[in-house]
Amino acid sequence: MMGCGANGAKKETKDGSKASAAKAVGLEVNLKNGYVALSEKKEMSDDTEYLALEVNVKNTSDKKIYLSDENFALYQKGDDEKIKPERTYDFAISYDYKDTLFTELSEGKSTTGTIVFEVKKGKTYKLAVSKTSPSLAQKEKDIEISVDLKKYDKTTSNFTEAENALAAYIDVVFLNKANAAYGKLVSTGKDEAIETAKKAFVKNFKDSFMDFRPSDEQASAAYDQFREAQAKRSSYKLTIIGFYDNKALVNVKLNALSRENIRRLIGDYESAYFDTTDDYDYKKAEEDAYNKYKEILDKSDLVESNDKLNIVMSKKDGKWDIKMKNVDAPQNEYLLQSYIGDVMDY
Repeated sequence: MMGCGANGAKKETKDGSKASAAKAVGLEVNLKNGYVALSEKKEMSDDTEYLALEVNVKNTSDKKIYLSDENFALYQKGDDEKIKPERTYDFAISYDYKDTLFTELSEGKSTTGTIVFEVKKGKTYKLAVSKTSPSLAQKEKDIEISVDLKKYDKTTSNFTEAENALAAYIDVVFLNKANAAYGKLVSTGKDEAIETAKKAFVKNFKDSFMDFRPSDEQASAAYDQFREAQAKRSSYKLTIIGFYDNKALVNVKLNALSRENIRRLIGDYESAYFDTTDDYDYKKAEEDAYNKYKEILDKSDLVESNDKLNIVMSKKDGKWDIKMKNVDAPQNEYLLQSYIGDVMDY
């Protein structure tokens, strides 16, 4: 990618790859990175995609300048129609979103941020950056930096990778299945994640009985049976619907065991106990149902989640962090709750 404008130069990034840079009177622009982005708020046709460009802008003038989306445009090679940036907050994955590119910039200072454009796949473009202050030369041309989309094609691997990482998390944490991708793709502590799910289940399980109070050991054994049944009977489908700023948003379509349906069956088993005995000891009836818990799990109807079960994941150093209790993505806990029986179907 070659920079052009008043002056152009090729610079090395920290990872050794080539980055485009260009200078004009009072302004220096460096295209540091780029990747294909996704947004749940944006639809794409088969031949278009969204390209996120990480840009550093330095004010080399002696006056303050102001940056806004009006200063940036993309032009397809051979076409003079201006492509305006998308609203980057439409691509934000979680509540910790920040964008410092459109800002007030003092003399000698620089800022880095991301701009997003809708582009046609496989084409070549030029990123144009216009002068940002009346103090700059009026006749100064826009800074232009070439952008070849083919260089960013491989970044779509983020999409499959995020889905594979979440699949590994679900398999290992909730279903007790082996999945080699966990160690390769997931940075979240496995043992802690498993224990968190177990504790949540145990609390819910104990609350399912009124007179019979399962011990911690009994509740733990019930969770082992529950995970075994879940692994055998449940299913899931993962679809990435958002990717921006090293964060992914993955939709989970889940068909799984329902605590409500299980509790209903437990009630049926209690009634059957009363029908076959002369006493009406509710504690014994509940304990009898507990002893038949595995059988109940095999008979219980599954429940399908709604289409809003979306999980936020963050990528760092090549691995994905997947937190169920996430301040920036509180909806993540719905996946944990769904996999211990409270399927998000509302």
